[in-house]
Formats: sequence, structure tokens, C-alpha cells
Amino acid sequence: MSAGWRVWVALGGVSLAWLGGPCGAVALAAARVEAAFPARADGALVPVGGAPHVDLEQWLARFGFAAPQRLSVSEIEFASTWSRLVFKQGRREMTFNGLRLFLGDALAVGPEGRLLLHRTDAETLIGPLLRPSLYAAQRREMRTVLIDAGHGGIDTGARHAGKKLNEKDLALDTAKRLAALLEREGVRVVMTRTDDTFVSLTARAARANAAGADLFISVHFNAVAASSAVHGTETYILTPAGQRSTGSNVIAALDAAESAPQPGNAHDAWNTVLGWQMHRTLLEELGTADRGLKRARFAVLRLVECPAVLVEAGYLSNDAEARRIGTAEYRQRIAEGIATGIARYGAQVRAAAAR
Repeated sequence: MSAGWRVWVALGGVSLAWLGGPCGAVALAAARVEAAFPARADGALVPVGGAPHVDLEQWLARFGFAAPQRLSVSEIEFASTWSRLVFKQGRREMTFNGLRLFLGDALAVGPEGRLLLHRTDAETLIGPLLRPSLYAAQRREMRTVLIDAGHGGIDTGARHAGKKLNEKDLALDTAKRLAALLEREGVRVVMTRTDDTFVSLTARAARANAAGADLFISVHFNAVAASSAVHGTETYILTPAGQRSTGSNVIAALDAAESAPQPGNAHDAWNTVLGWQMHRTLLEELGTADRGLKRARFAVLRLVECPAVLVEAGYLSNDAEARRIGTAEYRQRIAEGIATGIARYGAQVRAAAAR
């Protein structure tokens, strides 16, 4: 068990020890800079292509950010006492305190060259990371955790044929290790499967909803056919309504499914907090390449009625990574990293409730 997880447990799960970092530093110091403005990015909104945008510099100034600095032709940095944001013009990728995450829409350029951020990105991605206390009314206390071991039965998932590794087996083993860590500390755990059986995606979400889950964690391992050189960890949360998923075409018009809100979108802000804490914790624990905090409309993220995250802990298509994933010791580290991410998220929820 990681040292961080032990600290959280020792303090009864209410410690502010996990509030260090991009979310936490702001939460601890917010009393010194608290501004009277709501979670919604109201004010002088600028329409771009029919969608409301906020003036990025003006909006971030309300969180204590200084005027932007141009790092290169395409990169612009905003910095505060606690956080550093680097945006890339014309691209949806950005970094938040050095870690990759993806906007729904790239920055737009308004009058006089002002940088404009899509309102949804302000309200559901960057805002929750900077000031989670603004979203306290939407929080959900963490009592029951649903652990979803990806694939199963006839659905083997990703494979490494040479090492005879199947994603379904590795995901189940990791999920059981995670369940043991949580149950040891008194957390109520529900699992979508405990053996090698096939469970449909809709059934997985239904099981979480029927159990009254407060958190949904889906465990997976990745593969890519195009290149065995690709490696690292990526984390997925649900795409907000009206925005494109990270891997979708940025030119094609949004279809009805992309525009309509899903049950999981009721938790967009806390999905972000959960995804961020999970992603940064896994990178710290595993030392893997940062593939980014991404957004997707996976069925298990769309249909669950609580904050949810899907973890792709590594690539079975990469020989070196597959070799590590194939060991029990490494899967234990993955489980401990996920457990610590849950602990950090729980601390954020409690801190927001205390404000």
C-alpha cells in the first residue's frame, strides 16, 4: 500500500493531506482569494460560431492568475500562486501543472486578439480544477464504490499474444486487488464481475445505479495496432453535452447523441476532479508516459448516475509495458495508485462540503 493511502486511512479519510497539488493548493488557500462568483461562467460572454465563450484572461484573473505570457508562437502560459496553465493555440491539448488534458474546443481568438475559452470548458473542466468548492452543491459523498473490471467472458479485450496476456484477466485481477484495499478500510465495494463472465456495458451501468454507487471506477488496459512503440497511461471522463470527445473529428457537425445530455453529465464537474486526481496519482505511482486526461462517451461513463472514470493503465501492445503489467507486483501498484486517487478525490469532496 502506498504511503499516501496509509496517511489518508490513518486520519479517517478526512485529512487535508491530499489537498496538495493543482486542486488542493487552491482549496486550502481559497479563503485568501475567494471571489463572489458562481460556478457558471456568467458575465460578458462572447459568441463564437453560435457558442458562448469567455474572455480567458479576464476569467482567469478572477482566480488570481496574472496576465498571460507567450512561451512560443503557439503556446500561452497563465500562472498563479498555485497553478500553471499552458494553452496551445489551434489545438485542444493543454497542460495543467505539467499534466496533459484536453479541452472540448480549442481556444478562439476574438477582437483585439483576445483569447476566448468555450464556456463549457470553463465550467466543467478548468473551473472544477481551480476551485472545486464552487461545485459543492453538486458533490456526492463517497460511501459506495463500484469497481468495473473491463471486458470478460467472450470479450477478451486487448491482448499480447506472445506473452499470453488478456486484458479481461488482468483487469479482473487488478480490480480484485483494488477491492481488497478499499474493503480493508471499511469502504463498501460493489463489482460488476468477480469472475470470467461477460457483462454488457448497459448492465454494468445498471448494476452501479441499482447499488446506489457514489463512484464508478472502470479498469482497463490499452492496445494500439498502428505502433507497438506507443505506451503510457490515459484516463477518461465523460464528454460534456454539446462538445466533441477527445478523439472525434473537430470539423464534422455535432450529431444528436453528442448534443444531448446523458445521465453522467449531471456530474461533469466532479468527473473532472475525479479524473484529474486519478490520472496524476497513477502517473506518480507508475512513472508511465502521460497520455492525458481525455473525454469520451463510453457507455459506462454515459449511463452511470455518479462521478465516473475509466482508466487505461498501460499498453499491452508495447512489449516493455506488457511485461510489467504481466507481473502481480505491478498490478498491485496499479491498484494502490487507483486507491490513492480515490482517497484524494474523497478529500476534495469533503473539503468542498466544509467550505
